Amino acid sequence: MKKRVLMTYMESGMGHITSIKSISDALKRLNDGSLEIIDSYIMQEDNNPTMIKFNNFIINQTKNTNKIKNYGNIVFALIDILGKQKFMVGLHHTLFKKALNETLKAIDKHKPDVIVSTHYFMTLCGVEYRKKYNPKCILVTYNPDNNIHAWWDNRDGLFIVNNPRAYEEAIKKRHFNPDEVKQVFFTARNEIIYAHQDKEKYREKYNIPKDKFCVIIADGAYASAKSKSVCKELLKTDLPLTIIMLAGKNEKVYNYFKAKEKDVKPNITLITSGFTPDVHELYCASDLFITKAGPNAVLDSVFMNTPVLIDYYAHPIEKSTTKLFVDTFKCGMAIYKVKKIRKKVEELIQDPSLLQPYIENCKKIDKHNNGSEDVAKYIIKAIEESDETAS
Repeated sequence: MKKRVLMTYMESGMGHITSIKSISDALKRLNDGSLEIIDSYIMQEDNNPTMIKFNNFIINQTKNTNKIKNYGNIVFALIDILGKQKFMVGLHHTLFKKALNETLKAIDKHKPDVIVSTHYFMTLCGVEYRKKYNPKCILVTYNPDNNIHAWWDNRDGLFIVNNPRAYEEAIKKRHFNPDEVKQVFFTARNEIIYAHQDKEKYREKYNIPKDKFCVIIADGAYASAKSKSVCKELLKTDLPLTIIMLAGKNEKVYNYFKAKEKDVKPNITLITSGFTPDVHELYCASDLFITKAGPNAVLDSVFMNTPVLIDYYAHPIEKSTTKLFVDTFKCGMAIYKVKKIRKKVEELIQDPSLLQPYIENCKKIDKHNNGSEDVAKYIIKAIEESDETAS
C-alpha cells in the first residue's frame, strides 16, 4: 500500500506556499511509486467557515506587520515574554480551539501517513494529530524562515532549517530535540530550477525596454509596506528608468499605478503587475529588486542572480533575512528611507557596474544545490525507518 504524504499549503504571505511546493516537486521527482503525494490547501479546500476565518485572521496579522510600525516586533516579543511555545500551544487550545479541532478533522479526511508542514500552525496541528488521531503518523517541518521564533512547536517531529544560525538557535534557544533538527540548503521549486537566467529573453517576453535600467518593487503578496511610497519616489527621477510595480493581491495598489502608466514622464516606463506565479522571470528581467525582507521573495530574486535592496523589515524573521542576505551573503543592500533609495537607484543608473559585486555574490547561492531534495530524502528516510520499526 502506498504511503499517503500530505503536503499542507497554508497562506500567510506566499513564502510558506512556495516552500511546500518546492518540497512537493522534489518528492515527486524522487518518488519510486511507493508514495501518494497529496497537495492540499487544507484551510480552504472544504470551504469550512471556521478554518477560512482563522486563515484570514493569520493573513490579516501578516498584513498588519507591514502596515503598522513595530506591530510585528511587539507581537513576537510578547509571545516570548508570555511563555514561548507553551503559550502558543495554550492559545490554540483555548482561543483558537475550534479552528484547531476543525483542522484536525480536515487532516484526518486524508488519513495521512506523513504530514509535511512549512507553517507554524500546520506543525502544531501535526503534533496534535499524532496525539489524538494517529501516533504512527510522521511529522516533518521545513522552516522557510532564516531564524527560529517562539511560534514553532518544539514538542515533536522532524524540524528542518536552512542555515547554521537557525540550526543553533533551534537547539540552544528554542530547545528542540537535537536528534530531530536537521539542516539543508535553501529550497527551490521547479519553476526556479528550470528557469533560464537570461535577462534579454525575459525583457523581450514582457515587453520591457532593453536599453534602460530596470527595478522591480514589491512587498510580498499584499503590497502593504513601503512599495507604494518607494514607487512614487522613483517616478520623480529625471533619469531613464523602467519600474515594474508588483501589486500582488492588492487591487487598490494595482489600480492606483495602472492608472498612472500613461501619465508618467517620458524618461520613465512604468509596468504594473498583479500576482503572478512566474514572478521569478520578472526578477531576472530586472537589474535590482526593491522589497521588504520576505525570506522567500529575497531568496527567489537571489536565485535569479538579481541583487536586492531591502527597504523594510517587519519583525524578527525579516530582520534575520536582512542580516543573512545583506550582511552575511552580501547579495544586496538595505536602505530604509525612500529619498535615499531614489538617490541610490540614480547612482546605479549612471554606473550599473556598481551592482556587479552583488551579482557575483548572488551566483554563489546556487539554485541547483537544492535543499528541497534533501528535505524529500529526509521524508523518505523517516518512512523507511518507521517501516523498519513496525516490522
